[in-house]
Amino acid sequence: MVRKLLIATSPRLFANLAQQFAAVGGYELRELADAGASVIPGRPDDSADAAVFDSAVCDAPALAGWLREAGFAGAIIVIGADAPEADAVLARPFRFADLLAALEAALKTHPPGGLDARLTEKEAAILDRLRRARGATIAKAQLLADVWGYGPNVSTRTLETHIHRLRRKIETDPSRPEKVLTEAGGYRIADAREKGLSQNDSPQKKRHKPAL
Repeated sequence: MVRKLLIATSPRLFANLAQQFAAVGGYELRELADAGASVIPGRPDDSADAAVFDSAVCDAPALAGWLREAGFAGAIIVIGADAPEADAVLARPFRFADLLAALEAALKTHPPGGLDARLTEKEAAILDRLRRARGATIAKAQLLADVWGYGPNVSTRTLETHIHRLRRKIETDPSRPEKVLTEAGGYRIADAREKGLSQNDSPQKKRHKPAL
């Protein structure tokens, strides 16, 4: 199985990586020369299993966040900058072996298709916290504190991104969630009476937006 990699870095580093990935085998590289012209993930002809963004040539954290918001469920590796939406961050200098190890570890939680992948540590922690609330709404700020703790690089968008990815894995139709429901200012797990009802179908939910 060939894994498709979307890469934004300098031409010189891209050429170097292309040579080394070719030696390893099993990877197909696609250069992202213009981050503003990035493909929209999810279309079969534009699918990618992972992305590698170099902060030396682009706003890697912003690009990673943009991909997550667009629904990208693949692995993301960022070079040289902290990025909450990334699966791994590599500091310079790094070896190709470091990048390959980080990439392969991340791909284990983002197999092709993404929907049937096992939950990541953060996704499992979110689901566990919501389940322990027994149907009560947990505010976004409280979920952030319980799952991530308080930190300067953790934002509401980080939580929303993980909720989006969690729904892609556990919901039949992520656009009409039936398990992880959005409430004003937070999220909750649907109780037994709501099974079979989507967030749009439930009268109680019509007061609130179903989306993140």
